[in-house]
Parts: sequence; C-alpha cells; structure tokens
Amino acid sequence: MKKFQKFLLALIIVPCALFFCGCNVQTQYHSPTITEEVVINSDLTQAANEAMRSTVAIFTETSDGYAAGAGVIYSLNGETGEAYIITNYHVVVDGNYSSKRIASTIYAQPYGSEYCYIGTNGFGMTVLITGNNLLTCEYVGGSSAYDIALLRVQDDLLKSDSAYQKASEESTETTLKAASIASSTPKLGSTVIAIGNPNFEGLSATRGIISVESENITVDVSSENSLSTETVQYRAIRFDAAINGGNSGGGLFNEKGELVGIPSASAEELEDYSSAIPVNVAVAIAENILHGKSTGTYDGLYRLNCGLTYEAQNSKAVYDEATGLLQIKDDIIVTASNGLLYSAGIRVGDKIVSVEKDGVNTEFSRSYEFDDFLLTVYPGQTFSITWVNGDGYQKASVTTTSNYYRIVS
Repeated sequence: MKKFQKFLLALIIVPCALFFCGCNVQTQYHSPTITEEVVINSDLTQAANEAMRSTVAIFTETSDGYAAGAGVIYSLNGETGEAYIITNYHVVVDGNYSSKRIASTIYAQPYGSEYCYIGTNGFGMTVLITGNNLLTCEYVGGSSAYDIALLRVQDDLLKSDSAYQKASEESTETTLKAASIASSTPKLGSTVIAIGNPNFEGLSATRGIISVESENITVDVSSENSLSTETVQYRAIRFDAAINGGNSGGGLFNEKGELVGIPSASAEELEDYSSAIPVNVAVAIAENILHGKSTGTYDGLYRLNCGLTYEAQNSKAVYDEATGLLQIKDDIIVTASNGLLYSAGIRVGDKIVSVEKDGVNTEFSRSYEFDDFLLTVYPGQTFSITWVNGDGYQKASVTTTSNYYRIVS
C-alpha cells in the first residue's frame, strides 16, 4: 500500500514540477562574467579613456569672481615639462567679453584630481579651494572673434619621469599626453565624445552624434562669470551630446579618441543642440600664435588679407558609393577682387580651385576650406593658387608680406 501511495504521489508531483518549470516559475538568472578585456573593448570605452588623458579642467580667478571651463593639451614636452593647452577665449577672459582682459589666475587640473571648488575661508569670504595636481597657466594669445585661446604650462608634474606621469618604473607610457588630432573631419551621423568640466564638478564625458558637419552660427558669448555678452559669428560643428557651462574649451573626440573639435556653445545657448569649433581651425590658430611668438614678428593672431571677397555657389550633396556617405560640395566664386590676389590675376567671377604650399596641394570642395587655409600662411611665405575663368585653368605663385596681414582680436 505504501508503495502504491508513493507511486501515486510521484504521478502528481513530477507532472506539476514539469508544468511549472515550463512556465518559467522561479527561473534563476546567472549573470555573465565581465572580464577586463570585455570592458576595454566595449563601445567607446577605450576612446573616452584615451581622450581623457589629454583633457584638463580649467579654473580661473578674475575681478568678477571665479569660473570653470576645460582645455585640451595640444603639445607636451616630457623632458622639459612644458605643455600648450587650447581652450575657448571666453573661458579665460576677465569680465566683459569685449574688454580683452585675461583672468589674473588660470589653473589646469588633469582627470582624477581633487578639483578646485568655490568655498569660504575662516573669515566667511568666498575663495577658490585649489585641490591637488594644480598647474598654473600662462596666457599666450588668442582671438575673441574665433573664441580660441592658447595657454602655456611649465611644471615638473608633466615630465615623463615624474611620479604622476609614470604608473611604475617599468612603464613606458605616461598618464597625460598631447591629444591625437583627427586627420579628417567628422561625418554626418558619426559618434563623438564631449569631455569638459560642467558646473565646476570636474571632468566628465558625454556621447552624441554629428548633426551638421559645418555651419556658420551666431552666439551671444560672455566670460564664464559675467552677465555681459557680445555676439560673435564662427564656423562650427553641430552635435547633440549634452554639455553645460564648464564644458567650454574641452574636447570633442571621435570613436578613436582623436580630437575633432573644441566645444564652445551648449544647448542652453543654441536651443537643443551644441556646437564645437573644428579642430583644424583651432590648431591653425594655435600654430599661428606660436609662430608669431617664436619669430617675434607679431603678437596674437594674424590672418592673411588676400584681397578677395568670395562666396559659396552651386552647393549640392554628392553621394559617394564607395563610402556610403553624402558629401556637400560647393564652388568658391570671387565677388570682389583687389590687393594681393588681384595682382596675381584673379578677377570677379573666377572660381578658386586649389592652393599649394610647402609641397602640399589642397583642392577645395567647400568655400570655408579657403578661409581655413588663410590662417596657415605667415608673412614672407610663398604659395601657389589655381583658379578657373573663361580661358580655362590659371595658376600663379604668390609671396606674402606683412603689409597684407591684419590682427584678428
């Protein structure tokens, strides 16, 4: 009888157990093991960490109080501990944007530092609490019109053999490094990482995509701690990553961790999108300022006044089957001509095609590319320019003199 009861009980229990198992009752989930390799190779992780090595938080003390921003290490000499940092002009300006006064004190701090913050001292006065890994910056030069400034740092902490820079005696790689500059412009829809110092809280990263590769925008700018504003116009990359006050001057990086732009305006200013100054413009300005300093020929940013007025015409999108990308192209048409390039033979109605300098030939597909080129030509240099008119292709060699330059303040 007992055997029959056990058999009957088994007939009831086993089918029920199978039924409930089939209904996923009390299913136990086992999470996968996350290895270091999986983490490092995950989406954008390595790029963000690589980009962070060349980004610094910036804090300033001015006549109006304290402000925060960010910057990107453009060059770094590990032997001497000297570095140059690119940031926005409005990050380091003192008071009114148009005053052209620079903050009395400018600090930079790398990722992971005990960041500066605003606090009070024993007398109840508002002061800047400075934290550690503090790098004192010197203003080298800049342009309010382009909203780009160049800073210099000289510090033992930046030397390759410093305790901060080397993880161990055997290590050959340093913690901080100069940013890797992208060789091509970011394309529509490509992923970007914005790194900055939002709201005085230290360095952080956000992700987005490129919404517009290049556009001219008008922005009301001010110093980071001033209510007064000034309107400036410049060419920018539009992207949708979230940035806030303090992101200004930091880096916009691609999926390889390469620098593609300098974030300059947030969604708060532009209504639902953010903008960055293209890296080739920022680098051209930095090199221009350094050239003037090193040669003693000028102080600040000087741009070649070629004597032409020109505009983009016949703009259209061209689909590239090989890459699967849409590329906008336009013609550079001269609308007024005088001065340097008038002497070379260029007239109204001519189409600018290309330039060649230092053995490098650059063919133009967008009108702004000629604008960018003019920032890279220094007094006394020679370049050749090619254009098209009713008689076909024309080419002339041009040598510049200081008379054809103007300061871009």
